[in-house]
Amino acid sequence: MSPHPSRGGLKTARFLLAPLASLGLLLAPGCGGQSTSTRPPPPETSPEQKQKSALLVQRGLRFLADDLGGEAVRTLEEARRLDPASAEAALSLARAYDRENRFAAATKLLQEVLSSEGFPQASKTRAREALVEVRLDSGDLTGARETCRTLLSEGPPSARARRLAGQVAYRAGDLPAALAELKAATLQSPQDPEAQTALGLAQLQGGDLPAAASSLEQAVRLDPASQMAVSNLAKVYERMGRSAEAQNALARYREIYALKSVRQKVGPLRAQAMEAYEAGRLEEALAKFQEVARLTPRDAQALAQVGSVLLALQRLDEARDHLERALRIQPAYDFALTELARVQALREDLPAAVELLQRAIRANPAAPEPHYFLAGIYLAQGRREDFTKEREAYLHLRGAAGVDRLQPLPGGNTP
Repeated sequence: MSPHPSRGGLKTARFLLAPLASLGLLLAPGCGGQSTSTRPPPPETSPEQKQKSALLVQRGLRFLADDLGGEAVRTLEEARRLDPASAEAALSLARAYDRENRFAAATKLLQEVLSSEGFPQASKTRAREALVEVRLDSGDLTGARETCRTLLSEGPPSARARRLAGQVAYRAGDLPAALAELKAATLQSPQDPEAQTALGLAQLQGGDLPAAASSLEQAVRLDPASQMAVSNLAKVYERMGRSAEAQNALARYREIYALKSVRQKVGPLRAQAMEAYEAGRLEEALAKFQEVARLTPRDAQALAQVGSVLLALQRLDEARDHLERALRIQPAYDFALTELARVQALREDLPAAVELLQRAIRANPAAPEPHYFLAGIYLAQGRREDFTKEREAYLHLRGAAGVDRLQPLPGGNTP
């Protein structure tokens, strides 16, 4: 493909290449709540501690994605120690505790966020959402219902709050309320695979098999690695008499299970690769990520991580190949879309870069990075209104961390 020339394009592309190491490959959204009792704000931390904590948060979230809960807890506890004022560190650690069935620890941490004077209201709302999930996971339906009631009374509910309300109603046996809340959640956030899965389960429970199949198919399109969505889709197909599709879904479920088992085995190797990358030892990181990809050839994350390191090494053709392979496996993978956009920017194909970043935003509206890179492109193109919109979206999504990570943009302008 020949690059599209664009004035200022190469300058923008160079700018787009640099920031990701300082951003630490940020990939995942956090969660948050509020309380009448308050705690004093956490002590101030140095910029260096904040930066190291932010990197550790992202490493911990990647451990969670690989089902390495113990490693995630240890990493996120250190992130929390370094920066007690970081909502992302606290909420990510609570999520890790929940995944490890350490419900009391997760609850205690979330209640600390809710009662602290130092966290913004948005983080407290997310903490309350997370607390509903912890209580559902621990079997405390009464506590989940009470927390959800408070959450819904705080203002217009988010799509996540709607989903949680639907799940609480489902667990309580109130199927009409569950369906109403879950349909509202999917309308508000149609790209949320968890909401689509929860709606599909409620529709299955209600006997509406065509609707359940549609919701669960959408969930699988959005998150092909969701064991819950795939296994329940197989059940729906079986009940509908679609035996061949049911067998295909069961085969996919077994493939996902096997992949997760392999991921757990290669977890230490992936952790070493991440550490090498963050320390700037790119060739070492590349070798280790390539070994992970060799052991898990259908793992979109592994292929995207190889592509990301190749991008940092300016090996653009190889980077594009690995990122495109990742997207063939998982077309809505926002990290791979963002990295491929950066490759296109370095090729001065800014229209393609913008399109990929917009796809990344649609795939994961909570990801801050696509907005950051779009802001850089738009500023270089002189599109001030678009730049301001994307900059503010980035700052909003990264606001819970308490740090503005935008670096000076092209032309020496700092937004």
